[in-house]
Amino acid sequence: MKVLNFVMRVVMLVFWAGIIYALVGPDFQEVGSMPLILGAVVLFMHLLQMLMLKQVASLLHPTLKDYLAVLVFGSFAMHHHRARLKEITEQKR
Repeated sequence: MKVLNFVMRVVMLVFWAGIIYALVGPDFQEVGSMPLILGAVVLFMHLLQMLMLKQVASLLHPTLKDYLAVLVFGSFAMHHHRARLKEITEQKR
């Protein structure tokens, strides 16, 4: 599971590098708007995941690094937080 998570984080970094290249690269006209639309959708989903993390912040005490990891990597950065949250809720029962 850790290897798959690492591989998917690398894929997300390549994705964001592609989005940034589409924004500032020399062939903006050739790329079209599809990468920008995909980037906006992914960014919106990652922002929603950050909001979910913010809702349980009183239990998990996430740092700025945790929020940035969720913004960049999305659900691939949430695995640790989900496990901690599950552990905390099981302890309360």
